[in-house]
Amino acid sequence: MKMVHESDLDLSDPIEFEFSASLSFDFAGVDAVFSIPADALPHFHLSRFAAEDEGRTEAPTERRLREEREKGRVARSQDLTNAVVLLGAVMGLYFTGGYMVNQCMQLFHRFFSESAFAQTSFQAEDLKSFVGTLFFEVFKICMPLFGISMFMGIVGNVVQVGGLFTVRPLFMPERLTPDFTRIIPSRRNFYLLLKTLVLVGIIGFTAYMVIMDDFIPMLKSAGMDTRQALVLFAHSAFKLLIVCAVLLLALAIPDYFYERFEYMENLKMDISEVKRERKEDFGDPLVRQRQRDRYFQLTRQRNMLKEVPKADVVITNPTHYAVALLYDPAVATGPRVIAKGQDWLAFEIKRIARENDVPIEENPEVARAIYSAVEVGREIPENLYRAVSLIFAKLDKFKAVRS
Repeated sequence: MKMVHESDLDLSDPIEFEFSASLSFDFAGVDAVFSIPADALPHFHLSRFAAEDEGRTEAPTERRLREEREKGRVARSQDLTNAVVLLGAVMGLYFTGGYMVNQCMQLFHRFFSESAFAQTSFQAEDLKSFVGTLFFEVFKICMPLFGISMFMGIVGNVVQVGGLFTVRPLFMPERLTPDFTRIIPSRRNFYLLLKTLVLVGIIGFTAYMVIMDDFIPMLKSAGMDTRQALVLFAHSAFKLLIVCAVLLLALAIPDYFYERFEYMENLKMDISEVKRERKEDFGDPLVRQRQRDRYFQLTRQRNMLKEVPKADVVITNPTHYAVALLYDPAVATGPRVIAKGQDWLAFEIKRIARENDVPIEENPEVARAIYSAVEVGREIPENLYRAVSLIFAKLDKFKAVRS
């Protein structure tokens, strides 16, 4: 590093800071650089912003989705569940409100009337009985509302993820690990912030409009009796709850689709992961390709062997090669190869030929030439006409035609 004196610096010149693999301070007109090792600088993982940043461009496979579902990780909007629960609770309150009010009035009359305090002394057993009875009566009053809310909560989750029950998340210690990505700027965090601001703004504005609609009657509630005032405030509260529940449900529907989008983005895979899963599920692609090729080869061979009984003659090596020829002047100008084989396949061709009384001629040169030059289903070339015609001339079928 080169030493620089203060007198050599021109402080009027602009100072430029540059961050790269190292940190450099470049003063104009002065050769002075201070470097920091690259591993000493903080690292930021851009993968928090998009799956493509780390090469995850492939949609998740069915196996990946199934494994995540078994772990309890599914595309689900908590806002949608909360909105359904709130809407169900409000409707339940509407239908059971009269029952709950009457039960509450009876409970107050039972425990807080003058007759309830006529007893001048209380023992421990009396206090225990009093508290137990009080809690039981409150539970009976609230039970319908609790039951409806629980049922709607189940409905809200089943609608989103279907019938899923798993306890595996309870035994996953990574869920207890702090997730610091929640405080780092990312697409999801910006969305959550925007969603919260929108919800607060809409709910706040709705509450203001509902309250202002009943504001004057509320001011006059001082001259009402207790029952009329309770009815007025209960009516306003119910209107506020039902409007908020409907608004939350309407806002939660797009939130569900966004949560599903984020879920699929987080589960995206790179090409190597997709290949590895396919290899684990279905085996090595090269092996499977060889198996398919072998299957098609055996199929072609079976179909070829079915044509051997139609042949006019089978020309053999005599042991290693066999070629079956068919000549039909109405269809082709020359003999056509309908089957050919080597070694065990040649043996099968000769066996089928014997079983079906197809003539077998031993001619090693002609058999090898046709096997090498002609594919199954093709006519023999003209340069083999003479050699093959000599073989056909020996056959009884063609002798009869010639005579």
